[in-house]
Amino acid sequence: MNYIQKIKRLYSLSENVNYGFSENQILDLEKTLNLKLPSKLKEYYLELGKEESLNYCFNRLLKPENEIGFSDDDFLVFYEENQNVAFWGIKKDDLLQENPPVYGNYDTIEQSDWEIETQTIENFFLLMAVFNGTLGGLQFNGNYFGEIDAAIVKSVEQNYTLVSEISRENQKTYTDEFYDVISLSFDQENNCTGAFIGSSDQERFDAILDHIDIDWSYLSYDDDEASDENEDED
Repeated sequence: MNYIQKIKRLYSLSENVNYGFSENQILDLEKTLNLKLPSKLKEYYLELGKEESLNYCFNRLLKPENEIGFSDDDFLVFYEENQNVAFWGIKKDDLLQENPPVYGNYDTIEQSDWEIETQTIENFFLLMAVFNGTLGGLQFNGNYFGEIDAAIVKSVEQNYTLVSEISRENQKTYTDEFYDVISLSFDQENNCTGAFIGSSDQERFDAILDHIDIDWSYLSYDDDEASDENEDED
């Protein structure tokens, strides 16, 4: 599967439906910027760019009209963190590449330089699909902040596949054929210190809960229970 197919499967998006901006909108953007977008960036905008749950539930894709543009130091900025404290972009010199690397600017007091985020645009969009999905974009999602037993981590490693292209030493993502995702956080001593999970399939989500038997900080089921309680009060 390519990255578009992986994302569509994870979010249960139809292969026969277009979720993107129009060709004219992208052509107008290219005319405004006086350049051709990298083909993989253009592909994502055309196929998935307007899907709300994927692109606008947490961190957000910048829209073609009046949002995408160059930073003062010549990065084409196309994605922003949900509180506007971080941005992601492509070096102007890399824009001729089909699938260039993506850099992040976290604009902290100590450092505001651009740092490599992913080696390709494809990997960046897959990374953000997982990140946004586990933080609310996927129908079933949850998170836990705290130490997780090594036996639970081993169970995840044995029963799910590592997504190596978007995993790092401090954040590793696992999946079962992209019907679900598990993202585990690690400290410098390789202790697991957090988990983020998500799926569009309730049975698969419940199977993750069986594998990671902890007192979750948040589950999307919590919202359903709160809604039911509010209805009972009314």
